[in-house]
Amino acid sequence: MQHKKKFKIGLALGSGGAKGLAHIGVIKVLEKNNIPIDYIAGTSIGALVGAYYAAYKDVDKLEKVALSSNWRTALSILDPTLSGGFVKGNKVESLIKGWFNGSSFDDLKIPLTIIATDLISGQEIDIASGDLTKAVRASLSVPFIFQPIKYNDYLLADGGLSNPLPDDIARKMGADIVIAVNLDNKFFNNDLNEDNLSISKTGIRAINVIRYHFAQNCLKSGDVVIEPKVGEIGLVGWNKFFNGQETKELISAGEEAATKSLAQILKLIKERG
Repeated sequence: MQHKKKFKIGLALGSGGAKGLAHIGVIKVLEKNNIPIDYIAGTSIGALVGAYYAAYKDVDKLEKVALSSNWRTALSILDPTLSGGFVKGNKVESLIKGWFNGSSFDDLKIPLTIIATDLISGQEIDIASGDLTKAVRASLSVPFIFQPIKYNDYLLADGGLSNPLPDDIARKMGADIVIAVNLDNKFFNNDLNEDNLSISKTGIRAINVIRYHFAQNCLKSGDVVIEPKVGEIGLVGWNKFFNGQETKELISAGEEAATKSLAQILKLIKERG
């Protein structure tokens, strides 16, 4: 039985590549504890997970899709290009469209806003209508990995470039309580020291430090901030998407973090009820 309430709850799902599999674990805990989600705002991987849950409102189905992905799936979506990114993204778009069965924003069971970034103007673009598949594809378009996508009058790329944690958007949608899931948190891998420095390790740490501070600066409206311990990845962490064991670990990290925040969430619900 869901909590009877007059207020609305918004869920803001942040960017973070494969770390976004932790979003599934967070949603599992919310659903298990009958905490309804009235609005979803998602950036990048948060847009993909948020859109899938908004479409079906079935976290078990979402988890099944995540766990069924494998390297055969990965190889099937590669369409290399030297123009604008390593991968064109057409096959990725087809895969996403299949997952949503061609659903549009109008078909969603939960109102959703997807965040992307216009490379021409540099502005954040919030999408809440139109072609759902293209909106998700745009928000996922990490520079150097995927080509940006033409959408209306914009040239759209990764939403994490402009708003990696869209708690403010969830608030604007009408949420009275905003639960934000921050993947760009302070839980770095403790394997970097002066004795094992490499260009790769130093570069990844530098990127993640920038992302951490950017996410902190973007936190504006979250009443509860959930921060799964998901460590560090490169730009995307491609290998983790298609590794069943690592997928399970990332989902579990989301469950653990959400469980720790559960008392705070339930207290807010009680106070607003």
